[in-house]
Amino acid sequence: MKRAIVLLCLALVACTTPGPPAVDGYELVFADDFDRTELGDKFTAYSGQPGGDPYSRWHPDHVKVRDGKLVLEGYRRDGAWTTGGVSNWPVTQTYGRWEVRFRADPSDEITYHFLLWPQREQWPPEIDFAEDFGGDRKGLAAFLHWKEDGENRKQQRDLKDVDFTRWHTVGVEWTPGEVRFLLDGEEWDRITGDVVPDEPMWLGLQAQSGGCQRKRDFGFPDCPIVGVPDRADVEIDRVAVYRKLLS
Repeated sequence: MKRAIVLLCLALVACTTPGPPAVDGYELVFADDFDRTELGDKFTAYSGQPGGDPYSRWHPDHVKVRDGKLVLEGYRRDGAWTTGGVSNWPVTQTYGRWEVRFRADPSDEITYHFLLWPQREQWPPEIDFAEDFGGDRKGLAAFLHWKEDGENRKQQRDLKDVDFTRWHTVGVEWTPGEVRFLLDGEEWDRITGDVVPDEPMWLGLQAQSGGCQRKRDFGFPDCPIVGVPDRADVEIDRVAVYRKLLS
């Protein structure tokens, strides 16, 4: 019976989960399990069109805190696909570890992007540790963006055969010269070298739209994959931010 309850919990709801785990060599500096009804003062809801994305728009009403979760809602508003996104800019640091426990509804239209953004608001750099451009949520990508010789460059890593319609914890561990991408506390890939940023950054959690159009722009296989339901949400159960301890 207990096993059946656990499986139902993993498949359908966030459930009651323990607090963020202790991590060797790190100090927990921020944690949020969204056990309230208001967004709070550590997050700011986005509004308007994302930079570089003509297919999306954000509205603060598409950010909800309910049932112990932060929900980024995606549905049509005034005839246009609209989504929610938030920044965690008050918690800004150079290097550290970020973890996000989440799940996402399938949709060809709605995408999600969990990233670190530079405090100085000049792109690049950018560390995207979980991105999905729509579909069945059976994987995700990670990117590192930087500028070299006056040109914007990036490296990409791909994680496959993981069902993100179920609850998982994604994360990034960022140290001098190294970015490690994490799934449920374990490294699944990394990027190293001088391309790794060394300036203060904060966490952004974003749902966006235009998944099919972006796939066409990037030369990926076109839609349909799972179709476009009237609504698709990204649910976030917990966020944790850690600072590296001095040795």
